[in-house]
Amino acid sequence: MSRTHRVGAHRTADAPGWPWWGILLAAVCAVVVLTGAGIVALDLLRPQAPAPAASESAAPEVVTNPGEIDPSLDASISVLDASGEDGLAAGVGQSLEDLGWDVTATGGSTDEQAETVVWYDSEELAAVARGLVQGLGVGEAALSDGRISGSPITIVLGADAPGTVPSVEPREDGGVEHSGTPAP
Repeated sequence: MSRTHRVGAHRTADAPGWPWWGILLAAVCAVVVLTGAGIVALDLLRPQAPAPAASESAAPEVVTNPGEIDPSLDASISVLDASGEDGLAAGVGQSLEDLGWDVTATGGSTDEQAETVVWYDSEELAAVARGLVQGLGVGEAALSDGRISGSPITIVLGADAPGTVPSVEPREDGGVEHSGTPAP
């Protein structure tokens, strides 16, 4: 009897391992994962510009020098006294005129008011009105529905103004028309 030996019968003719398409799929997946990780790493390492502080961007413009006002803009001022103190509007108007502001008239009011308000009749004058409030040292700037006086800016001095706002003795030789308090 002849014996047949089958050598290597338990092995297949092909080499063991992954099929070619499995290797290709694994390589594509590795490239995608590594590319994504690289993009995320670069984004994290990129220098970031600091965010602007809220106070820097929210600070409204203020014009404190009348020479900075656009000459084509009518920024004339009327000063009205609602504080009850005689001559305060004339003194404040003269003080503002001496500083270069275009004060056209001053006068009194029969109504008294607790707080000083600088009224302006257009958004273009908001920075000027805020500058006047800053120069007066009291009050607030507010947009009016229309002209309160003959000027686009009207300062109504309230009871908080005496002793706080700059005031000088009015001169009769200036360009400001000083009126007293109207009779009730």
